[in-house]
Amino acid sequence: MRFNFERPRVKVKVDNSFKRSFVARPKRVVIALVVMIVLILISLYLFHPPFNWHSPSFLYYLIIIFGFVFILSFSLNINAIIKENTYRQIMKYAGILLGVIVLVIAAYTLISTSIFNAKEYASRIKVESSDFSIIEEVDFNKTPIIDRESTQALGDRVMGEMPDLVSQFEVSNDYTQISYQDSVYRVTPLEYADLFKYISNRDEGIPAYILVNSTTGEAELVRLSDLGLDGMHYVPSAMFNENLMRKLQLTYPTKIFGSPSFEIDEQGHPWYICTTYTYKGMGTKQMVEGVVLFDPISGDSTYYADPLDAPTWVDRIYPESLVVEEFNNYGSLRGGFINSVFGQKDVFVTSEGYNYLEKDGDIWIYSGITSANSDAANLGFVLVNLRTHEAKMITSAGANEASAMSSAEGNVKNFGYHATFPLLVNVGDRPVYLMSLKDDAGLIKMYAMVDATDYQKVATVSIDDGLDALKESFMGESIDAVDENALVHERVTIKSLRFLDVDGKTLVYLRDSEDREYKLEVNDDNADILGFIEVGDHVDIAYLDAKIRLISNIEKVEES
Repeated sequence: MRFNFERPRVKVKVDNSFKRSFVARPKRVVIALVVMIVLILISLYLFHPPFNWHSPSFLYYLIIIFGFVFILSFSLNINAIIKENTYRQIMKYAGILLGVIVLVIAAYTLISTSIFNAKEYASRIKVESSDFSIIEEVDFNKTPIIDRESTQALGDRVMGEMPDLVSQFEVSNDYTQISYQDSVYRVTPLEYADLFKYISNRDEGIPAYILVNSTTGEAELVRLSDLGLDGMHYVPSAMFNENLMRKLQLTYPTKIFGSPSFEIDEQGHPWYICTTYTYKGMGTKQMVEGVVLFDPISGDSTYYADPLDAPTWVDRIYPESLVVEEFNNYGSLRGGFINSVFGQKDVFVTSEGYNYLEKDGDIWIYSGITSANSDAANLGFVLVNLRTHEAKMITSAGANEASAMSSAEGNVKNFGYHATFPLLVNVGDRPVYLMSLKDDAGLIKMYAMVDATDYQKVATVSIDDGLDALKESFMGESIDAVDENALVHERVTIKSLRFLDVDGKTLVYLRDSEDREYKLEVNDDNADILGFIEVGDHVDIAYLDAKIRLISNIEKVEES
């Protein structure tokens, strides 16, 4: 009998979960890191925030990235790779770190506001007191009487006449005010209508820009090919690497840019003027740091750390909104933040609106200065050079722009025209508001001048008569100041007589038997005479022979 002493074979099941987990961990970590890096790179390309902690968009970007990482760690189950306690500690301290960063930046930003730094905010712009003599006698070849709304209508009309372009491109709303070839213009580029139009036209680029003369209203579409130039490839409406803001931010990753302005040099070459900014704290006390001149045709650019080093043909480095804010800070915060809110002693601000003035080849922004109570009067005017940041304040009490606009509208109230925001010009060494009068369709029908110190002195003419006739008519409004030798003395027969009340004064419009029109204002010297004259009477008059004949003296001829 044989016995088998061999041990029975027992199948042992080996648990390989630890081995698989050990192998899976590095794979999962690599996948997580790759996905995070890819997401960060994609987000950098799409949003291209400036790597500058002064920029609010940079903080927002960091918060979004942190949120991505947090969500991704859960979706990839990263907490299963490392110990649960370790994972919680990492996320805890990461959250604390981000919170501390946000709180520190927020606290510093709050401390950097005008509440605690009123004097510093007030000194952002250096304002020089001056008198009205710095503004030269008005030159209508350099007076931007055509406003933005009318300019846009003119540009759209020109574009509509270009069938080869109108289906592929649109007109940008830039319309930058510039000084160009000894006159004033607004200029704006064409832009891609949509993504598909960009794809089909990107090889040639944007082929043209629109130039509108701000004094005559003449508009033209300037084709770059006629100037021997290629199309513009790097523009705001382009996509991918040709998008202007992406190109700028990737070229200058630490610079904070605003909205670039489109300009042309004296040869007609297009440029984007890209101002760079810095702040105190995050997003507080904005200041111009430098400027980049960007060539949209080639993509080349030049950075000027000192804006004054930029070429002199550049007109807009300091944006209008910033210089208005700076001057308002100057006018309100010089006496401290508390005074700007409560006492408001010697506090003044700009009026509601601004316009442009050409001076010495540069574009200056103009606005009235009014008290903090915003009454109907101006204390003076402020002029700021948009290239050099030079600011001049002119003390000259008078009516504000709104009152002047109402006065001009009242002078032609039978037509129902609406006044544009006025320009400040020099007429006979006097500050005068110059504006257009438009109908309900937005078409300019007349021009008006209103004395800035006495808004009851108004002159209006048809656009067909022109600005020179308007100036002549306005000069005649001050009839008492006219030399007696300049007056014409004549006896006429009254054919028609019309009285019109305008802003508290009575104007008389008279037509003689030869259909010549005259105008005079009722005053203490002539009220009795005008009360008794009627159609058919003979009168002796002394008048200034301007576009509208202004009567200085009138006497009724008694019948013998």
